[in-house]
Amino acid sequence: MRPFDLTGTWQGHYQQSGGRHGITMRVVQRGQSFVGNMQDSSTILAGRAKVQTENGAPTEVDMLSTLPSDSTVEGEVEGHRVVFVKSYRGKATTNVWVPDRGPLQFEFPGHQVHYVGTLDDDGKVLRGHWSIPEPGGDKVQRDHFVLRRTQA
Repeated sequence: MRPFDLTGTWQGHYQQSGGRHGITMRVVQRGQSFVGNMQDSSTILAGRAKVQTENGAPTEVDMLSTLPSDSTVEGEVEGHRVVFVKSYRGKATTNVWVPDRGPLQFEFPGHQVHYVGTLDDDGKVLRGHWSIPEPGGDKVQRDHFVLRRTQA
């Protein structure tokens, strides 16, 4: 089997909170390693989440997150398996509106997303999942992504 070379431009999306968010990745590969950049087309994510209040009662909160549009990527290819880390350039901000408490704001500098995917037999489609460990906890956000080669 001939080794895959990811060098080029890839376009696709990732799923998060029930929505599709467009991404474009440009990489250069040397050996099994590659580096490059990624750009998110939608950098504002809105949604609702169930959380527990200080007294343990469940409640729903509204959330609005803003991400930087640009990030760097570093990864490796081994056969059909592709693993890389996306590191946002800048901080991510999340605003949460809690009933009877008001707005809270959280900032996450150096936000990273871990991707694991599998190339199809032609090396033109990469599918897999992404994950983000939540700070200070055992929970992990996780969902799917798809990237298609648009230019070599």
